[in-house]
Amino acid sequence: MIKQLNKGVNYKMRYLQQKPDAKKIKLDVKDRRIVSLLCNNARLPLTQIAKKVALSRDAVAYRIKNYEKLGLIQGYRTMVDIAKFGYSNYHLFIKLNNPSKELENKILEKLKKNNFIRAVIKFSGSYDFEIALIAKDLEELDKRIEKIIEDCKSFVQEYELLTLRKFFVTRALPKSFSNHIEEAGVWKKEHRPDKKDIEILKIISENALLPLYEIGSKVKLSADAVAYRIKNLKDSGVINKFIPIINYNSLDYNVYAVLLNIASLNDEKEKKLREFFSFDKNTLWAVKNIGKYNILVYFLVKNIDELQESIIGLRSLFPGQINQHEILIAYEEYKYTYFPKEMF
Repeated sequence: MIKQLNKGVNYKMRYLQQKPDAKKIKLDVKDRRIVSLLCNNARLPLTQIAKKVALSRDAVAYRIKNYEKLGLIQGYRTMVDIAKFGYSNYHLFIKLNNPSKELENKILEKLKKNNFIRAVIKFSGSYDFEIALIAKDLEELDKRIEKIIEDCKSFVQEYELLTLRKFFVTRALPKSFSNHIEEAGVWKKEHRPDKKDIEILKIISENALLPLYEIGSKVKLSADAVAYRIKNLKDSGVINKFIPIINYNSLDYNVYAVLLNIASLNDEKEKKLREFFSFDKNTLWAVKNIGKYNILVYFLVKNIDELQESIIGLRSLFPGQINQHEILIAYEEYKYTYFPKEMF
């Protein structure tokens, strides 16, 4: 059974930000619709957004610039499916043996420099850090875990490795923000990325809105050729989405990671989970894993009551079948990328 939560605890996560002095922002209905459309496709032309929200193109452009100015949107990323390049995703949860702040900072600097690491996030709870990494095989994975443990010196008290096997939900914002948040599509076209594709992905991975002609000038292709390649990358699922980097603090949200082990997780239970996460208003990201915890889910909520609502709903699906669980409060983000340097 999942424990009740302390309603007196309320953390605000610190993010990697282009604009660290982000302000709290209140959005009207049209603002929410615009942000939702950007979360579905950040490269959607302004004219199309304007048509969908019944505003002029200039009015939409002004609002988006304001989101950026106030720090709600901190940039734009390209979500890349690393499996298309032969890699698998792993998440390593680490508990440290209380190093000093100075030593912890040194550890973090070493971790961030590893090209195979996608993300480093600090938590409050049973684990101190979540490290997302990639590897092509078990031998490579073993060496990379050894490197991470080495970077942490002698301060690793315990760790848990999860192998990500199946994505249930991947969103930039939850349905509590807007019912217009959509899931990634299904792709059937086969496409093997070549050197030019990888150059393009490298460029747009951290700047998804770069104009086609600028991308073309960097990779020595015409704008039309770049557009054609990006379309192929999207149609084949190499590119999942173009998304804005949302500062959740600006919307007064908190991030919680919940790790669960559900007994005898089979196809029928997976179907229930997929339906639950698809409709749950607070689910941001949810995956099936191999490891001690076979489910990892991020909830994005404004208060403990909203988190408790989602957890109670999840628990009611599997009465007496949740064997182990941990609730972690996201505290600070030190690194996050969808296309780590290892891949190029």
